[in-house]
Amino acid sequence: MPRIARVHPNSLATELELVPGDELLTVNGQPIHDIVDLQFAFAGEDIELEVLKQNGETWVFEVEKDYDEGLGVDWEYPTVDKVHLCHNKCVFCFVDQIPDNMRATLNVRDDDYRLSFLHGNFITMTNLRQEELQRIVDLKMSPLNVSVHTTNPELRVRMLANKRSGEILRQIAFLAEHGIEMNTQIVLCPQWNDGAELDRTIRDLAPFYPQVRTVSVVPVGLTKHRRGLHSLRSSTVEEAKAVIGQVEQWQKRFRQELGVSFVYIADEYYVLADMNVPPTEYYDDFGQTENGVGVIRTFLDEIDEVLLQLQPPLKARRTRTSPLRRVGVITGVSAQSTIKKCLSYFAEVPHVDTVLYPVVNDFYGHHVTVTGLLTGQDIIRQLQGRLDDVDNLLLPDVMLKDDQDVLLDNCTVDEVERSLKTRVTVVPATGSGLMYGVLGQNHRLAPRRRYEATLRNLDKYEDTPIPSTES
Repeated sequence: MPRIARVHPNSLATELELVPGDELLTVNGQPIHDIVDLQFAFAGEDIELEVLKQNGETWVFEVEKDYDEGLGVDWEYPTVDKVHLCHNKCVFCFVDQIPDNMRATLNVRDDDYRLSFLHGNFITMTNLRQEELQRIVDLKMSPLNVSVHTTNPELRVRMLANKRSGEILRQIAFLAEHGIEMNTQIVLCPQWNDGAELDRTIRDLAPFYPQVRTVSVVPVGLTKHRRGLHSLRSSTVEEAKAVIGQVEQWQKRFRQELGVSFVYIADEYYVLADMNVPPTEYYDDFGQTENGVGVIRTFLDEIDEVLLQLQPPLKARRTRTSPLRRVGVITGVSAQSTIKKCLSYFAEVPHVDTVLYPVVNDFYGHHVTVTGLLTGQDIIRQLQGRLDDVDNLLLPDVMLKDDQDVLLDNCTVDEVERSLKTRVTVVPATGSGLMYGVLGQNHRLAPRRRYEATLRNLDKYEDTPIPSTES
């Protein structure tokens, strides 16, 4: 039965005096088996709840609420019942590369189609029975995010170490035939599924458009904690350029045949190749920013938007007389050139001085360069004694657990602040977050977050809110 783990303040659950440990027996007389059942059951304005209290009493509530109002709780499990776990042993699995003493949830290998539908998690579908595929179709659980990696059955069996993994094209065909949309990804491992195998995978997925809406090509993530695992390596600069060129040829073809690029390259390839990211139109509807595709472009576009909206313009601030503010900005290595370019807009703004602090990922290893995977201990170790009278240090929220000031290694923002002996301000990891954070103003623009933390794909088992039901 669904058991409450946390009650949100000022929520419907608070009004009903529900507490952690209470269990939901039925909604409108129907038992709730998982989060999907709950989602549908709560889609109404008048509902009846039957709750088993911790003292053994059964309470029945007749509730009037807004149509899309949830109960306002976190459940013991984000899927209400237990999460479906991964049955694979992928050669590139990031969970196998996580060191000890991390959040316990980071070691959970989930592969749950319900989390894919509700949260955007990527699934391999190797643990899906036919009746579950049929349930996806019957309930129109679309879109799903699917980790394909390769459509070569033999190669996929080798890469995922699962005999069922060779069925991927049959599963995609079944879902596409019944109108289920999918975003797919290819984690590219040099000398495994690149080159001709990458061409094959793209070629095999294209006929399923528009049900297969997008294909993203992302680099394999490798940490220094790979003891006893398969021998893998990261792409070289020349290989990154080759992947970009290879995919661009497909994009030209798809632009003519489909009217969209269809296949997209993760930003990390452009950073590694020292190439500018493509223009906005290349990304169509930005369908895979949560997977690191188009994040830099959305960031740069928002910077331009903020500059247009700033009144008065930045250069017109020269006549202002106020004390000098020295603002530091934390970033990962891969984003430093982009952030440096954005900070250059403040060069002529009087009384504001900016300092960029790129942090190397010693914790995971130097191959991991994204900001979302930085830890508190690396920030403290590398910045202690180096802040040069910084008044305020900006920390992008992409490094934090949802709704909490906790970094990946359980270090808190307060600990960072105390260790560095300077004020730390958490800002949205967006163009407006950076611009207004430097200026010390409120964010006049609502954060236009087309993406979430890179960490979200690792930490997806956390008690994150369920859209329109438990948020």
